Amino acid sequence: MSTNPFSEESETEPTNEESTQRELCYPNAEEWVNNWLLPHYRRNPATHKWDPQWWRYEEVGTLMETLWETWEKMRWDGAGGIANYFRDYLYPLMDRITAPDGPFWAFDPPLKEDVPPTLPSEPAPDGFYN
Repeated sequence: MSTNPFSEESETEPTNEESTQRELCYPNAEEWVNNWLLPHYRRNPATHKWDPQWWRYEEVGTLMETLWETWEKMRWDGAGGIANYFRDYLYPLMDRITAPDGPFWAFDPPLKEDVPPTLPSEPAPDGFYN
């Protein structure tokens, strides 16, 4: 599997057949996080929270899947696509994920090992969505 996200073909528009047959650079979000995201997104751990077991948090897992799948698509758009990816997807979402009040707000190793509880929710009254 190639780890080079760019290729000469990235400058041309794919046919429908080519786009459905494009090989993924990474087989899943975990491989992408470990081999692409973390080397490309380095922040001060005093101001940005990160749990190495990020996959335990439903919100973060969903966002990592989304970031990975979007990256896999946009990498075919060449350097401009990757620049847009950083601006429109990576920076806003990662800055939110790693913010002091983001999903990892309660992560404080080795003091805290549990994922924070979900926010409370109550059912809507009958007929609310009609």
